[in-house]
Amino acid sequence: MRVAYFGSGLFGCATLRWLSESEHEIAIVVTQPARPAGRGRKKKPTPVAQLAEQLGISYQESENVNISEFVQTIRDIQAEVLLIIAFGQKIGSKLLTLSNCRVINLHGSLLPKYRGAAPINWAIINGDSETGLTVIEINEQWDAGAVLGQIKTKILPGETTDHLHNRLALLGPELVGRVLDQMSKGQDQPLKQDDSLACRAPKLRKTDASIQWSQPAQKICNLIHGMWPWPGAYCQVQQANKSKSERLTIARAEIAPSRPPAATVDESSIPPAAITPGTLTSEMTIECGAGQLRLLEVKPENGRLMSFADYANGRRLATGDQFLNG
Repeated sequence: MRVAYFGSGLFGCATLRWLSESEHEIAIVVTQPARPAGRGRKKKPTPVAQLAEQLGISYQESENVNISEFVQTIRDIQAEVLLIIAFGQKIGSKLLTLSNCRVINLHGSLLPKYRGAAPINWAIINGDSETGLTVIEINEQWDAGAVLGQIKTKILPGETTDHLHNRLALLGPELVGRVLDQMSKGQDQPLKQDDSLACRAPKLRKTDASIQWSQPAQKICNLIHGMWPWPGAYCQVQQANKSKSERLTIARAEIAPSRPPAATVDESSIPPAAITPGTLTSEMTIECGAGQLRLLEVKPENGRLMSFADYANGRRLATGDQFLNG
């Protein structure tokens, strides 16, 4: 099939690479303009633009694909399919109604669950055991078009958003390839979504990543993994021997084993403050509203990612130090 590919982020790069090697024809690659990035704020092309250049495929940057001039450009290339993956712009009615051209999207969830900008994050934050990909036919509603195909995968224990994002991206070619093959043979069977099962996955805000230690350990752990690498779940660390607290971003954690029965515990080894959520215990775990959390990797403010053991040793953390809410 003759495909116009619209994408910007890393999520669609594996599919673009596959498409370039497939029997399908890439009519055009469209991406967002280069944006300032890094300390020097130099303009950096999107991951899709960089990959297209590597593959020797010409691409076109567009600030707004819905203006009449650009729509005419797409109309002139006579694509049979507009494939949209992590593009970053809403596709308007002029593109959705091109004659003899279908507009499809690869989305990072099992729709109708997690319609919105951050489906991978929210699946982890909410503690789901599985997720997947969906190809839909785009309509005027947000992520609500008819389903053309899905693929499922388990969410692995301790998996962070960046790891799951990359695994899902690698599944993209399999699902998109299957859908394009069905479309080319006229065998696709669009399935209307059940709107009653829909839930939202809104764009993340930095305030969403604030850790509240009064919550159960499992919920905090899910938040930490779902917020990494951006915006990063954070708290404040207040040591008994310091007047100021320090902001700490947590990248990975795990649920600490349950305490042994009280009769076998030397009660004198458990400080009274250990029952307060956010207290560092003698086992270097953190008391939560229910259960305890063991931190694995952290990032101090203006510092590098490091093991929690190195952080604790460097700061000389001690039993009773307080991890405050973000």
